Amino acid sequence: MFTMKNSFLIAIGILVSSAIFAQEAPNITDASGKKQGHWIKFDADHKKIYDGNFLNNMPVGTFTYYYDSGIPWSISVFSKNGTVARTKMFDAGGKLVGEGKYVNEKKDSVWKFYNQEGKILSDEVYSNGLKNGAVKVYYSNGQISEEKMWKNGVLEGPCKKYFESGQLKYSGGYSKNKVEGKVTYYYGSGKVDAEGLYVNDLKNGPWKYYKEDGTVLRTDTYQFGKMTETTDKNKNRDVITKEQQLEEKKNSQKFEIKDPSQENYHPEN
Repeated sequence: MFTMKNSFLIAIGILVSSAIFAQEAPNITDASGKKQGHWIKFDADHKKIYDGNFLNNMPVGTFTYYYDSGIPWSISVFSKNGTVARTKMFDAGGKLVGEGKYVNEKKDSVWKFYNQEGKILSDEVYSNGLKNGAVKVYYSNGQISEEKMWKNGVLEGPCKKYFESGQLKYSGGYSKNKVEGKVTYYYGSGKVDAEGLYVNDLKNGPWKYYKEDGTVLRTDTYQFGKMTETTDKNKNRDVITKEQQLEEKKNSQKFEIKDPSQENYHPEN
C-alpha cells in the first residue's frame, strides 16, 4: 500500500539521484568515446580531483586540480590542441609556489619558484622536460645565491655562488655533472680563501689555503681525491680516510640548494 512514508522516501531518492546526476552530468563522451565539454572528476570519497573542459579528448581552456581540502594545487590554461599548458602551482595553503609552461606534458622555457613569503626562490630554463640553460637560485632578499648552467638535464659549464651581500663566494665549473677544472673559494671581503683543481669530481694537484690578508696558510697536494702531502706540520700526511673524503665532498657542496620543482604533474586527457 502506498503511504506517506513511501512518498517521502521516493522524494529523498529523487533528490539524491538528482544531486549525483548534477555533479556527474557534465561528463560527456561522444560516440567514439572521446571526452567532450565540461568534466568534473571525483575520487572514491567524492572529493573533486579536477575540473576542466575537453574537446575531442584534449584539455582546453582553464583546467584545475584540487587537494583533498578542495584548494587548487594547480591551475593550467591549455592551448594549441591541449599540447601547451601555462600552469600555476600552489601549496596546501593556497600560496603560489611555481609557475611556467608545459609542452606535451613536459616543462619548457622559464619556470619560476617561490618561497612561503611569495619571494622568488629560483628560476630555471627547461627544454623537453629537462633543465637546459641557466638556473638561478635566490636569497630571500632577492640577491642571487647561485647560478649554474645545464645542458639537456646535465650540469655543464660554469658555476658561481654568492654571499647574501652579492660578493662572490665560489667559482668553478661542471662537466657531465661532475666538478671539473679550477675551483676558487672566497672570503666575504673578496679575497681568495682557497683554490685548486678538480678532475672528474676529485681534488687533484696542489690546493692552496690563504689567510684573509693573502698569506698562504698551507698547501695540500692531492692525487685524485687522496691527499698525499701537506705543508701543515700539524696535519697527518697519511692518505685521508673515507670519512675525510666524504667531509671534503660535503664541504664543497655545502652551498648547494636542491631543485624545488615537482616532477609529478601530468594533465589528464
